[in-house]
Amino acid sequence: MMERNVPRDHSMKRQFLFFFVMIAAGRVASAQFLSIGVKGGVPFGDASRGGDESRPYIVGPSVEFRLPAGFAIEVDALYRRVGNTVQYGLFGNVIPQPPAPYINFFVDRQRGNYWQFPVLGKYYFRPRTAPWQPFIGTGWSLRTVGFQEDIYETVSDASSGNVTSYSFRDHSRSDLGVGAVFAAGVRFRAGRLAITQELRYTYWGSTAQFDLRRNEAAGMLGISF
Repeated sequence: MMERNVPRDHSMKRQFLFFFVMIAAGRVASAQFLSIGVKGGVPFGDASRGGDESRPYIVGPSVEFRLPAGFAIEVDALYRRVGNTVQYGLFGNVIPQPPAPYINFFVDRQRGNYWQFPVLGKYYFRPRTAPWQPFIGTGWSLRTVGFQEDIYETVSDASSGNVTSYSFRDHSRSDLGVGAVFAAGVRFRAGRLAITQELRYTYWGSTAQFDLRRNEAAGMLGISF
C-alpha cells in the first residue's frame, strides 16, 4: 500500500488559512452582535442637594449586545464628580464666662466620586440597516458614592489675640443603591459609526445617605462602533 506524502509547507499553509478564517469570522460576529463606545450627558438635577460644585456632566464607557428581532442589552459605567462647600462665620462668646469676644470661621468641604452601573433592555423600532432607529429601554441601575469630607475651623480670641485652628478629614461610602431606569431616544448611523441621542430617567429606591436624590434625569449622547 502506497502512502501519499503531503508537503509540510502545504500543511502549514492550510493551518494558517484555517486560523485566519476563524479570526475573520470572529471579528464579523463581533461587529454584528457587539457595539462598544462612550456615553456622556448633562444631568437635569444635581446628584446631591446643595451640590453647587458638582461637575455638570456624567461620562463613561458603554457596551451594547445586539439580539434578534430588534432587541438589545446595554451596560454602562457612568461617572460624575460631585461636591459642595458650606462655610460661615460667627461673632460672639465661646462661653458666657469670661465674656471674651471671638470670631469663629467654619468650612465644611465635601467631594465625592459618583458611579452608576445601569443595565438596560432596549427595543429598536427599525432595522439595524436603517439610517436612524428610534428605541425605548428599561432596566435597573446600581450606584455608589465615595465621599471625602474636610472640615476646617478657626477660632480667633479678640481679647488675647490667640488664634486656634482645627481640621478634620473623613472618608465614607454610601450603601449600594438600586434604581429603576427608563430611556427613550434615537440612534443615527453613518457607516460603522453610530451616534445616539437619549433621554434617561432613574428612580432610586433609597436616599437615606448623603441626601442623594430619589429622582434623576439626564440628556445623554453616545458614540459607538
